[in-house]
Amino acid sequence: MAPIHDRMPAILERSNWPLWLGEAEGEALPILRPAGEGLLRAWPISRAVNSVQNNGADILAPARQGSEGRT
Repeated sequence: MAPIHDRMPAILERSNWPLWLGEAEGEALPILRPAGEGLLRAWPISRAVNSVQNNGADILAPARQGSEGRT
């Protein structure tokens, strides 16, 4: 995650959802840990994601190198 952003998002296992949502008793802090190796994948995508006018799964497809994508 470090090459993309300096903070890791919270990735919760399904079994921890009730605790995180306050539906179960307990301390939530211990379930906040980095995602396991191989859990997250990353690839470059089109800059089209920066505009709310663009909507559809195709904007999440891997971008061709040097492609600016639609705006």
